[in-house]
Amino acid sequence: MKLGNIAVIAILVISIVSKLTAGNSTLEGVQSNLTTASSTSISPWLKKAMNHHPRPRPPGCRSTPWICREGLHPPPARMRCCRHQCADVSSDVSNCGFCGKRCPFSWQCCRGLCVDTNRSPFNCGRCGNRCQRRVGCAYGMCGYALPFPIPPHPPSTAEDLD
Repeated sequence: MKLGNIAVIAILVISIVSKLTAGNSTLEGVQSNLTTASSTSISPWLKKAMNHHPRPRPPGCRSTPWICREGLHPPPARMRCCRHQCADVSSDVSNCGFCGKRCPFSWQCCRGLCVDTNRSPFNCGRCGNRCQRRVGCAYGMCGYALPFPIPPHPPSTAEDLD
């Protein structure tokens, strides 16, 4: 087939399809709905919501930082608004002590201070876990690799030994 014949066939197919669909009222109705859709077809509630706040309030606590201090938080929590989110600055490793202060990797935030819980005898393995006197903290365990077991409470007087 030559290029001229293909063009003639394409024009004929287009004209036949347009004549067949000219009387189809369903197709014309869909086209009219698509072309004449206006703001009157939008629900009143949606129209009011779209026009009420041209700039929506940012989410989070930036505009209301007091909301972080209110609520049901455990007593030791010190809640602050940090980067638009409420954060407990006494235990959050990304906001330790105050907003934006990050603890080094593998450290924990204990009472607002960054602590290496792998070595600290006062916070061994977790915050507040205190090792016994004269017992070190290694790898987050009190008395790691000691040659003898650690007694729970060393006896203080001769009467306790009997």
